[in-house]
Amino acid sequence: LKGVHLFGPWVPRALAVMATTDIDSPHLDPAETFSCLRLVSADGHQFYLDRKIAYECDTFRKMAEQDAFKEGQTNEIKLPTITGKLLEKVIEYLYYKYKYTDSKVPIPEFPIDDDIVLDLLLAANYLNLY
Repeated sequence: LKGVHLFGPWVPRALAVMATTDIDSPHLDPAETFSCLRLVSADGHQFYLDRKIAYECDTFRKMAEQDAFKEGQTNEIKLPTITGKLLEKVIEYLYYKYKYTDSKVPIPEFPIDDDIVLDLLLAANYLNLY
């Protein structure tokens, strides 16, 4: 059974209405300006992710912002080498990165299970996540 995973507090409303404004502006109402990307894993799992979070990954940002890429036109990024389990962990890391970038509080260690370390390293390399 293929899964659909929703990330972000405004996803249900956002699927009906997608804004086309500057998502980096801190003065916009998130409920009115929400925009998402659909990430599709190698095993068919679909993840709907807030663009602010997705853009923590420069690879996702470049693919989605350039109309020359099919992903920029469809708002869907297919990841044929990354399983749903790994993509879910990548998304957790993007939220972690978003939350703790420029943080003034102690940054906790990002938890990674031993059984996925090597595969996650390959996925991070593929996506240029450092």
